[in-house]
Amino acid sequence: MKTKVLFAFAAGFLSICAYSQKKEMAVYAEKKGNDYYLIRLEQDQPIPNVYVYSNGVTKPYKKYTDLKDVVMDFPGMMDSNNSTKEEMVSVLKKGDKFYEITTQRKDPKNFEKTMITVYEIFQGQKRIVEEYDTIYELAGSPYKDAIFIN
Repeated sequence: MKTKVLFAFAAGFLSICAYSQKKEMAVYAEKKGNDYYLIRLEQDQPIPNVYVYSNGVTKPYKKYTDLKDVVMDFPGMMDSNNSTKEEMVSVLKKGDKFYEITTQRKDPKNFEKTMITVYEIFQGQKRIVEEYDTIYELAGSPYKDAIFIN
């Protein structure tokens, strides 16, 4: 139920951000080994799309028909829904640089009070590149393609 609320809110936010003409919004990411699993919600779709980023390439992972199956494969989604911990939501490769994008809610019940951090990953080390106080600030940044995907 909590995950459905998260996706409903993300879908509403996608509608608000229609000006950006993006098809999907990143809502959760998880690293397993050297691969990143990216959960993205497509506008007007109740089930998110799941991709795997591996060796510099993002490709569809699995086609899900039930939200429950996505949550079973990625149980961390449930924890991140009402958490104030920093959670990874996406990755971005720009040129020869690789970034992880995380969010941290200041108030777990208020999505608008979310801080977004962009980390550059280099030789296994993380370095903060930018921090944004709201998703609206990120929407105007060079890192927006990590969250709002064509």
